[in-house]
Amino acid sequence: MYWSTLARNVSLRTLHIAVICTVLLLSIVAIFSSPPPIHAAGETVNVWLTTGDLSTHLAPQANLTFANGSGGGNVITVNENQTYQQMDGFGASFTDSSAWLVYNKMSSSQRSTLMNNLFSTSSGIGLNFLRQPIGASDLTPPAPTVGEYSYDDMPAGQTDPFLAHFSISHDTAYIIPVLKQALQINPSIKIMGTPWSPPGWMKSSGSMEGGTLNSSAYGPYASYLTKYVQAYQAQGIPIYAITPQNEPLYVPNGYPGMSFPASDETNFIKNNLGPTFAQNGITTRILGYDHNWDQPGYPTTILSDSSASSYTAGTAWHCYGGTVDAQTTVHNSFPNKDAWETECSGGTWENSNGFPNTMSLLIGVVRNWGKSVVRWGMVLDPNGQPNLGTGAACSTCRGVVSVDQNSGNVTYNGDYYGLGQASKFVAPGAYHIDSSAGSNGVQDVAFKNPDGSKVLVAYNSASSSQSFNVQWGGENFSYTLPAGAAATFKWSGTQSGGGSGAPVGKTIWLKATNGNYVSARIDQSNNPLEAMVTQVQAWEEYDVIDAGNGLIALKSHANGDYASTRIDQSNNPLDASVTQVQLWEEFKWLPQSDGTIALQAQANNDYVSARTDQTNTPLEAMVTQIQGWEKFTWGQV
Repeated sequence: MYWSTLARNVSLRTLHIAVICTVLLLSIVAIFSSPPPIHAAGETVNVWLTTGDLSTHLAPQANLTFANGSGGGNVITVNENQTYQQMDGFGASFTDSSAWLVYNKMSSSQRSTLMNNLFSTSSGIGLNFLRQPIGASDLTPPAPTVGEYSYDDMPAGQTDPFLAHFSISHDTAYIIPVLKQALQINPSIKIMGTPWSPPGWMKSSGSMEGGTLNSSAYGPYASYLTKYVQAYQAQGIPIYAITPQNEPLYVPNGYPGMSFPASDETNFIKNNLGPTFAQNGITTRILGYDHNWDQPGYPTTILSDSSASSYTAGTAWHCYGGTVDAQTTVHNSFPNKDAWETECSGGTWENSNGFPNTMSLLIGVVRNWGKSVVRWGMVLDPNGQPNLGTGAACSTCRGVVSVDQNSGNVTYNGDYYGLGQASKFVAPGAYHIDSSAGSNGVQDVAFKNPDGSKVLVAYNSASSSQSFNVQWGGENFSYTLPAGAAATFKWSGTQSGGGSGAPVGKTIWLKATNGNYVSARIDQSNNPLEAMVTQVQAWEEYDVIDAGNGLIALKSHANGDYASTRIDQSNNPLDASVTQVQLWEEFKWLPQSDGTIALQAQANNDYVSARTDQTNTPLEAMVTQIQGWEKFTWGQV
């Protein structure tokens, strides 16, 4: 009986163990064989609206909710996995006139309210970029109250090459106190300085107006700008960036200005300003040009000079001539240099409250690599006063806000609300991320904040309301925007699907480490892709196609065929020769830390390379690690 009982117990134990093992095995199989969990939809989207007539301004709207799937119609696709430039901020210029009005024509309580509305990230719109004139501009109160001035004015016929009389005492009366108040409210503000003119004794005209910089004054002028940075730093106001000259291709009548041709500014940066900053341990960025979009050759001259370029962070742009895509043109030629839009005034000539132009400026600048969006005068009175009142000094400009000189009352103009649609929600350090351009008059731009939240700004420039869908990975929401209105959408979460990180839907060029563009043309026929062309035409343009599963394909713009590594199913030079996307036409888009990208062929896991035997040969997918010849810069056509 004992043995039979023992045998029965052993059999039961064995059975129990077998059952447990079977359950565990089936569980493991289920875990590894089941499809990946579907990303749960339902992220909340916060919405703020400003209408074209400003009757509704930065007003919270009912929350939206993402739903799984894709929307139809007018679709704006947001891809947070493709990042572009990191933003510096949004703002305007606290000119002499602006600071004078705020400090002298407002009570302390009125001033406090205005400054909080301008710079607070909670109670205001969080402006965080100021472009400050170095000395007088046309938006300076007229003489005898102020008039034209520099930080080293001398009697006629006298000079001060060692800058013994340098002083920023003028600014300590009301400009510096206002800037300190702004920084106290928002410590993340970046301040750049721009001179409308060097001191008159440095110039051929002997005046703040007109003329050119004397050859003997190049060194003193570099020291002058150095002393400016140091003096402001001593006041607790760091200067983030500087330009050598405001609008160097325009010599105004009646207010400070100077002709400073591209070759002269290039020489000044490389031989004087850059070295002087370096010798004094100044890390303030030097931005070139500071003028309109219509003369991209000017910044190209600076950035093409290796010595000047080594001291130059990038280009400052104005909006008064040409088109905003000049920023992209220069960026594509110098992808390691940045772009800042630093002046675009509002005024009576716009025939609007400033909102339409501010919205179009904001979206266009950022979509063309701009790190800043800057209007001109921060504060003027309703009549565009005060200004120098002479010659071409702007008497029709409009401030971002208007302050009545008699009562101190404030009118918040369309420029204020336009900037606020982004500045209130886009945090310092945010990146511009990819979003497809809307249609039917809808314009848009998107950002990703350091905390991972996404911000989409959409503006309806059409004369009727427009509906659209926002596609974010595998989710979407729909919205209808009134004519002339702008909305800001903000949400958190992580994008699911649809995110290769590549500029899907865009037409791009690729440039190899030898400085040549990847081309499919050679002798105008369909040949292996080579990096051997020095300019971009149709055979150097490729549409980036979403191949699914985080992969992309490259479609030659010239013949409509896809770049492929297969040909006869072996590893051969890349050819634009295939009419459909299969395994050999699929690539991983791999951003590199230096801003370049690498392409990994999905079929063999090797990297696309232009090197082979270290000479310029057809591109092949045959290298197992990424080095120089496997890295490509790229730009949008």
